[in-house]
Amino acid sequence: MQAVIGGISIVFAFLAFYNIFSIQTMLGTTGVDIGFYLWVFIIVGILSIISGLFLLYEQSRVGNHD
Repeated sequence: MQAVIGGISIVFAFLAFYNIFSIQTMLGTTGVDIGFYLWVFIIVGILSIISGLFLLYEQSRVGNHD
């Protein structure tokens, strides 16, 4: 689930950056601000994906400990 949230965060960052569905207008941000938000969402998304994958790996190792 955590990896999915990270993926959604990255997709949202790109949707906001390229102003698909007029997201910049809905958020009331300018083109300068959106670059900062892009990096924040990408970094948070990547860290969430990595953390989620580590959780899945650890769970699979513990489950196969027999």
